[in-house]
Amino acid sequence: MLRSYPLIGAAIAPWTATAAAAEAGPSAAERFFDERIAPILSRHCLECHDTALSKGDLDLSLKIHAMAAGEDGPFIVPGDAENSVLWKEIESDNMPEDRPALSAEQKADLKKWINEGAIWSSDELDPMAHTRDPRAARNWVQRLTNQEYLRTVKAATGVDISREAAATLPAELRADGFSNTAYSLTIDMGHVTAYASLAARIVKQMDLMAFARAHTAGEVNDARLDHVIAGMGRWLARRPLKSHELAAYQKIAASVKAENGTLPEILGHVVEAMLQSPAFLYRIETPPAPGSDGRVAPYELASRLSYAIQGGPPDAGLLLAAETGALLEPDTLKAQVARMVDDPRCISRSMEFVAQWLNLGRLANLRPNPEKFPLWTAGLAEGMKEETLGFFEEIAWKRQLPLTRLFNARVTVATPRLAAHYQLPRHPALTKRDGLLALYEFDEGEGTIIRDRSGHEDPLDLEISDPSKIRWESGTLTLREKTSIRSAKPFSRAVAAWKKSQELTLEAWVESADPKQSGPARLVTLSSGSGERNLTLGQDGGRYEMRVRTSEIGNNGSPGLQTPDRIVTPRLNHLVYTRNREREGRFYLDGELIATTSVAGNFNNWNDGFHLLLGNETTGDRPWRGTYHRVALYDRVLPPDEIFANAGGRRLYDLADVPERGGLLTQGSLLTIGGDEASMVTRGLFVLHDVLHSAVGSPPPGVDTTPEPPKPGLSQRGMAIKRLETKSCAGCHSKFEPLAFGLEKFDGIGGYSSKDRHGNDLREDGTLQLPGQRDPLPFKTSSELMDLLANSDRVSRNFTRKLIQFTLGRPLSGSDARAIHDIHRRAMESGGTYRSLITAIATSDLLLTSEPVAAP
Repeated sequence: MLRSYPLIGAAIAPWTATAAAAEAGPSAAERFFDERIAPILSRHCLECHDTALSKGDLDLSLKIHAMAAGEDGPFIVPGDAENSVLWKEIESDNMPEDRPALSAEQKADLKKWINEGAIWSSDELDPMAHTRDPRAARNWVQRLTNQEYLRTVKAATGVDISREAAATLPAELRADGFSNTAYSLTIDMGHVTAYASLAARIVKQMDLMAFARAHTAGEVNDARLDHVIAGMGRWLARRPLKSHELAAYQKIAASVKAENGTLPEILGHVVEAMLQSPAFLYRIETPPAPGSDGRVAPYELASRLSYAIQGGPPDAGLLLAAETGALLEPDTLKAQVARMVDDPRCISRSMEFVAQWLNLGRLANLRPNPEKFPLWTAGLAEGMKEETLGFFEEIAWKRQLPLTRLFNARVTVATPRLAAHYQLPRHPALTKRDGLLALYEFDEGEGTIIRDRSGHEDPLDLEISDPSKIRWESGTLTLREKTSIRSAKPFSRAVAAWKKSQELTLEAWVESADPKQSGPARLVTLSSGSGERNLTLGQDGGRYEMRVRTSEIGNNGSPGLQTPDRIVTPRLNHLVYTRNREREGRFYLDGELIATTSVAGNFNNWNDGFHLLLGNETTGDRPWRGTYHRVALYDRVLPPDEIFANAGGRRLYDLADVPERGGLLTQGSLLTIGGDEASMVTRGLFVLHDVLHSAVGSPPPGVDTTPEPPKPGLSQRGMAIKRLETKSCAGCHSKFEPLAFGLEKFDGIGGYSSKDRHGNDLREDGTLQLPGQRDPLPFKTSSELMDLLANSDRVSRNFTRKLIQFTLGRPLSGSDARAIHDIHRRAMESGGTYRSLITAIATSDLLLTSEPVAAP
């Protein structure tokens, strides 16, 4: 038994590298503005002195305005604070008005800044400067995020450890709006333990000899072990190993060999160490030499490009281009970027960007008040997340539209459950209707009759025995208490068709109210009691069961086909049972085959006098509680592709005739930001911060920020207007609450109505005040608001900033302004699409050059 050896990465801890400053990059004066002055001006001054208000004619949002003169002289005189109006007002504590005075340290910084030339890092003051963590200005070594780690392991070794990693790796925290912000990606002992455990699991699943052969030129044997280690190391480190790294791995190999370890065992220990090394877990770069142009070295550029575009390591082609140096040539660089953007991995990476930008992960932990929103389920939350991601993929990739169209595109992608919540058509149209014997869609909305929508000349309608026990809502029917729904006449027409075809499909879209119902509780049954049937679909605890009578088995249809246990969940399920002429029965859940059986016999002994029932047995002793969305019966077998299409996991909906929907802000994933009360404060702040790239200061100390519920005679807008009429509140609230006025008709979970629960009339008109513009833009409907946002250059530039930030893994500062402007211009010239934007980023100086790395 070989003993364990110290692994090269076992003592990894949070760290950053240091380096001498390179000549490229922002000057010391520009850094001082970014790190010390911009946060002061954005936090304490912009509230009154932006373009919209310009109190005292002072507009600090733009350099050209800030450096102009007012009635009392120049606001800022570079090199002379004493004669600058701005400094005089600050020194005398006249500014900020009605707010605490600046601290002595802040005053000293401002005076120093003016006296040393009042250098700005860009032509525009970033209104978000005060929201950044002070560490953001540093250029940190980047640890792989959990998702990047999983992709890197899979790409490098072929092993998928997603399940194991989910149970062991510590979760990542959002910082500056993203989960991949470099300064927050530290490593603690939880990471060290997890990486060690995962490395051992990975190695156990690898064919080490095959892996070594794939990355070694020549034979793989003991005599060439140094070459083998170097080849494997180049692949796993994404660059050639350095001499000290190679020596460390050789030492491990020698120790294992000394204990008579076999070649695969030697390789296993070496690879296990490599998988825990800083070279694998971090993206480490050598800082540029002083006086150089700051260009990134070829291997480092290969990693930058691959992680930026695809969220994973460089492939063999990209590493080869780095090895030959060709990657530094403009034509090769463009070709490699175009190749990576065309890869499906780029789409996956873009979805990760959207999920982080919009913080879609919060939906999994959302718990609205069940008394107020009794229909909220985890499945509905997941559907909201899927809608936003599917919508983004449709607009950004399938249609290749400008990214701003994400705000007003009149389509969406919804699951059946979400479509019902939005009151859209609930299911995709059936792929084919041939062989359809009966179809129930529960769209009556009232009454006791459920119509057969199959279109057959002899419809098989159903009757509800006790309408007080059911609930119609959004095109669904829910059985709340024990009752039954029975066909008005025997199902003889359908039975005759089944006897003729000897094929059967039962398809149902249902939500179980209780995953423990047993009996089996009857969802759909064609029977005369609990012991005699033609067919029955039932729920027996955590599994579904299908019983079908044939000429070779008893009248009860036993043994039936049971699904695996614990698959019944309180969310929408698409259930399909098929039986073909070859007597094979198949059960599908949400488009996936999960159980099969073979039962001898045919349908010739079926009774044509039985009635079809939903929700109970004819004897009334097998009740089922839950919600029906659709039930369909066929006299043919549905093939797998048709079943998958009918499952409608996500369906594209045209919203041309749904004026209230269209664009990100009308989707549940974002509307839930307002909380149970659909707060205009939190919704407005989201639009201000994450759509318009602007900010306001924190509320004064002691102010209660708990969302206030509406009440009779006072809607959310009414309360907002009260705040806007209050002098102490209006300065800040006027900048963001009106941004949510167009969303007032959407409740806390994205439902739409013209009145709130107190009967207050809701509106969707208002004005849009874009940061940097003096005149607000009026809109009458939410649709008009979405169009204003989609046509706003401010929104377009925010997309550029957000994607650059995600790509670089760090917040942006004023000194990035020129590069941001150039990237945005090139992207817009190429159509403003995701493809054009990520291409412009990947070929920009922000990615191709480097700056010194900060010390801890």
